[in-house]
Amino acid sequence: MNLFTLKRHCLMPALALLFFSSCKKDTYTSDVFVKKQWKVDLSATKVLPAISGRTDHAVAMVYLMDNMEVHYDIYFDKTLENNDAPGNAKIYLGTETTSGTVFIDLKTPAFNANRETSGSVAVDAATASKLQSEKIYLQISSTQQPNGLVRGQLN
Repeated sequence: MNLFTLKRHCLMPALALLFFSSCKKDTYTSDVFVKKQWKVDLSATKVLPAISGRTDHAVAMVYLMDNMEVHYDIYFDKTLENNDAPGNAKIYLGTETTSGTVFIDLKTPAFNANRETSGSVAVDAATASKLQSEKIYLQISSTQQPNGLVRGQLN
């Protein structure tokens, strides 16, 4: 092995070590964590009383964060029937077979052109505790169905 080859074999690993050791990776850490999450299947057949002839469907992800906020992402997987438009989303106290009282108004902003909305709302400690222990459901109203278009239980 000649001297040039020996230098090249020593120099290349040294350069690689220098390059990789000088790379600085930013590590993101959060002080906010998810305490509980729900994936909710919302359909017109689950609304009480049931809406006949409608097959509207939505999916929601709801997160209770440890900073006492409820975050949500909601989307309808197809255009609403009868040129209807989605409205407010609210969480109610109640089981699958009962109509309950409004527990949390998510104050949903308007749904976008892709039929999606997301946001967050602050809650107090008592509300956060009930979210984790009570029977609750999510219901979304619409222009044509102000008393509820789709509904799903948060279990």
